[in-house]
Amino acid sequence: MNAGPDITEFLARAANGDNAAMDALISKVYASLHQLAHRQRAREVAHTVETTALVHEAYLALAKQSGLAFADREHFYAYMSRVMRHILVDRARRKKAQKRQPVDMAAEDAGPGIVDLLALDEALDKLAALNQRLAQIAELRLFVGLSNQEIGGITGVTARTVERDWLKARTFLSGCLLPTG
Repeated sequence: MNAGPDITEFLARAANGDNAAMDALISKVYASLHQLAHRQRAREVAHTVETTALVHEAYLALAKQSGLAFADREHFYAYMSRVMRHILVDRARRKKAQKRQPVDMAAEDAGPGIVDLLALDEALDKLAALNQRLAQIAELRLFVGLSNQEIGGITGVTARTVERDWLKARTFLSGCLLPTG
């Protein structure tokens, strides 16, 4: 996610409606967004969209929004990660609604550590209902890949608090995602 500190200038100009700044911003961070999308797709059992298409859909969703302002690059990446997550969740829901065969978690293309995106989304929603900060920390860690220090900067807590909260969030999410009985 290191596109450099100068992207904050492009973020500020884009928030003020400068379309050229938005285009310049996207060209500066495209590789990082591609990595973010790849990380998002790695958690998806049934790949419903290609990485490049996910980046483009997220950009289109961003371009449709008006008046968005980002404090810094971490906030921008957290926002884009959330947009990508929602795109993938919406696609998974549509696919599930089409009554297709359930995805086999033991399938050859499903690597270790891959969880059902819908189940993870549902678990994060449950966690948010109990503790919004824990859910935000989990999302920033799982989907954006930020460090404890970076997450602390966004949430306004120390890196040590982030570490403790991540442990709580991970325990809660694990409990939600483990198969029952």
